[in-house]
Amino acid sequence: MDLQEIWKITLAQIEIKLDSPAQFKTWFKDTKLREIRGSHAIIGVKNSYTSDWLSKKHSKLIKDTLSYVHGSDLTVAFEIDSSLANKPNPVITPEELTADTPIFGLHQGQDSSTDQILKNSGLNSNYSFANYIVGPSNKLGHAAALAVAKKPGESYNPLFVYGKTGLGKTHLAHAVGRAILESDPYKKVLYVSSEGFLNDMVKAIRSGKNIQFRQKYRTLDLLIIDDIQFIYKWKETQNEFFNTFNVLYNDKKQIILISDRSPDEIQGIEDRLRSRFQGGMTVDIEKPDFEMRLALVESKSKTMGISLPIHINEFIAKNITENVRELEGAIQKVSLYSSMVQEDLSLEEVAKILGKDTSSKREKTKVPAILKCIAKEFNTTVKDLKGPRRTADVAFARQVCMYLLREDYGYKLEQVAAYINRKDHTTVLHAVDKIKSKLMIDEGFKNQIDSLRETISGNDD
Repeated sequence: MDLQEIWKITLAQIEIKLDSPAQFKTWFKDTKLREIRGSHAIIGVKNSYTSDWLSKKHSKLIKDTLSYVHGSDLTVAFEIDSSLANKPNPVITPEELTADTPIFGLHQGQDSSTDQILKNSGLNSNYSFANYIVGPSNKLGHAAALAVAKKPGESYNPLFVYGKTGLGKTHLAHAVGRAILESDPYKKVLYVSSEGFLNDMVKAIRSGKNIQFRQKYRTLDLLIIDDIQFIYKWKETQNEFFNTFNVLYNDKKQIILISDRSPDEIQGIEDRLRSRFQGGMTVDIEKPDFEMRLALVESKSKTMGISLPIHINEFIAKNITENVRELEGAIQKVSLYSSMVQEDLSLEEVAKILGKDTSSKREKTKVPAILKCIAKEFNTTVKDLKGPRRTADVAFARQVCMYLLREDYGYKLEQVAAYINRKDHTTVLHAVDKIKSKLMIDEGFKNQIDSLRETISGNDD
């Protein structure tokens, strides 16, 4: 066999052994076997970075595979080959990027140089597409992010991601940055907050390094700005960012903006900047539903090395509804307590640990706040809920009040009756039974009550 045929067979076997299309394309595709001199093989690569990486990480794999194909024991060395230097970087699909494999072909943890690449870009090495849980609340954002990772600067530029705190906006943006670096480690990627951008600008002005500042930001392949809503505070920063945005956009470089509100809701920014924000794709990351929260609990538990019974996971997913960070905190809290007592926890104990038991709820949320939220939901007033009116809509809202006060907050029947100005506690029993029955057969009503519960918990007095 000639050198080309030997190397072709060798690469085919290496590809199978690696079992990672992204890694194989990144490090092995643009290589060639230049010569075999005695027991010494010279492998041509496109640059010194690839030479260092293959020598450090895959020399044994290459040596063993090449020796087997050649039929004799060989040593290997890597040399830069000018014929490979100008070859375009391989195209790696989003499916390959989301494979559950570490970055840059690593199999056991993070390598220091890998960490350094991500750190220099301001990226969190724990955030990737592989561990991003997708559900109805973030499906559109995930799809847009994948498209950006595949064709940065071409699909959805800028990508504007907004939503409440702790819903995974930053994770998604970091996953795009990581995917782009997996495809080409020479790409210039930077994640920074709007305040970080301001601080860099002020530092540059004070030290007379404006040119270096602009060189840093305007030669990037991907710029991710977090908390962009705060840019309204700084007039000059808005102007500098507007110019930076234009340079990157005109050069077809990708921009990702993260905010806790939509571009329309950001007060105090210039119209020309708002127009730029709205010029690409705007996606809203919403609160996850129960099924997605359960998937998140199971995934986060696995990542943390924590194993909880399924009924505990379901309880956490059902009762922690606001965001992913709160879910993580709940998992850690329950796991820590379980390890301390070294026994299985009951749901009542878990509820108490998380402050979701009825006594904790009563302390946290007062009855007037509950009544106010219910009255608003059913378009009536607290006065009517506690009054004599018996119209169908008011009576139904009153029954919802009784149900929630009894079932969610554990008030005694007599207490619930007193709060609604009713003398007979059997009225409360009737209301609870009626609402329970409706919840069992009416999915739309069940969703309404779940949403109402979240509203009440978010309006604690």
